[in-house]
Amino acid sequence: MSLVAALLMLGAGPSGPDRAEAATLIAPAKICPNHKAGGGAKAMAKARQSMTCMVNYARARKGLRQYRVQRQLTWSAGKKARDILRCDFSHEACGRKFDFWIRRSGYLGEGGWATGENIAWGSGYLGNVRNIFIAWMKSKGHREAILSGSFTDVGAGVVSGTFSGFDGARIWVLHFGDN
Repeated sequence: MSLVAALLMLGAGPSGPDRAEAATLIAPAKICPNHKAGGGAKAMAKARQSMTCMVNYARARKGLRQYRVQRQLTWSAGKKARDILRCDFSHEACGRKFDFWIRRSGYLGEGGWATGENIAWGSGYLGNVRNIFIAWMKSKGHREAILSGSFTDVGAGVVSGTFSGFDGARIWVLHFGDN
């Protein structure tokens, strides 16, 4: 069973008014298309765009400024997703600190900065943009990162492969930052 499936079956996430509010933060498919994109390179690029669209739609619904899609964070998120696929589902995949790839990307400046990360995985339809985003919005910590006022930039990474015995699993990473 995928992580997303386990979270959804356990009913993880908000209840009552919080659940109703979370539902209003999910973009309709016509606003953020390609949420069911396939597995090729072009499809994965469209899926990443759809994920950042979902993030910025939720932020707009809350009256927050949109995150800028930042190429270095997109690169670092992709590298982190590959580490997770290769090693383990962890913020410290392959024994690396959560911000290892963010630091390697050159994103961080000399002055003050902030970084954050959301990770998820799912197989089959549970690994698509919409279902991963819904799972994140049902999780208080993940939702807080998406709606944070501490970050200005975002990058989305996704890889597909065999993970935890599931073929066609998708590993998703969002990297957030402010430099």
